[in-house]
Amino acid sequence: MTWNEDSGTVSRAFDDWKWNDRENRAFLRLSAQWSDKAYQQTWDEAEGSFAARFDPDRHYGDEHLDIFEDAVDGLWPHSYAWITEASVVKNAVTGFEVYLEKALQEALGSSLTMDGKKHIIKLAAPHKFESPGWKTLVAAHKVLGAEVETDKVTWARDLRHLLTHQNGELRSEDALARFRDLDAERGQDEIHRARVGGKVPLGAPRVLTILDSLAAVIRTADAPAWAMCWSPAGRERWPEVMTKLHQQKCIVVEPV
Repeated sequence: MTWNEDSGTVSRAFDDWKWNDRENRAFLRLSAQWSDKAYQQTWDEAEGSFAARFDPDRHYGDEHLDIFEDAVDGLWPHSYAWITEASVVKNAVTGFEVYLEKALQEALGSSLTMDGKKHIIKLAAPHKFESPGWKTLVAAHKVLGAEVETDKVTWARDLRHLLTHQNGELRSEDALARFRDLDAERGQDEIHRARVGGKVPLGAPRVLTILDSLAAVIRTADAPAWAMCWSPAGRERWPEVMTKLHQQKCIVVEPV
């Protein structure tokens, strides 16, 4: 028996991640679908309301824009879409990191017996934190046999940092060069192109590409993680893997 997503021969951590990934994609799609309808309805209502009281002697003819803006509290469709897309990126990257931790915990188990005494196995974590740091996750999965710190993963994590701690603002030329999407900007007016001081460009296609890149790494990582826990060959490697993880300070083994 080998790892096989189609037959469900995967880790429990993978199943949890896959459900989260499905929710992220549904949220992105349904939010766009529902918001388009709601915004169009609000726009039509604003036009209708203004048309009913239009006076050519008093009005310029575009006052329905103010009515619409008041109705949506200033949240125009492009801003709504950006906030939705940013939340999906942040949730997806966090879900990726949660998967890495849960897969390791599943592969290693929670306890072992040494010298006739029961010990617990925990992933090493910074003081007062329950979860391990990024370097520990990367090192531990490398011991299992997977490289999870790819260029695309690094870029996605940096983007998550930008979205979380700078609200997506591109504050330097370096940030602009790293996060702009030149392909998406082709044919756009200058005002719609990424710039220093503006928000990082997202868009549903770009978000889905990020989700796909994270998914590819998880599928690569889950095969060795699953094998450690569920295959005879993997279990034979368990003592060796435990020793290496302990040597690299990725785990803590404590008596109960």
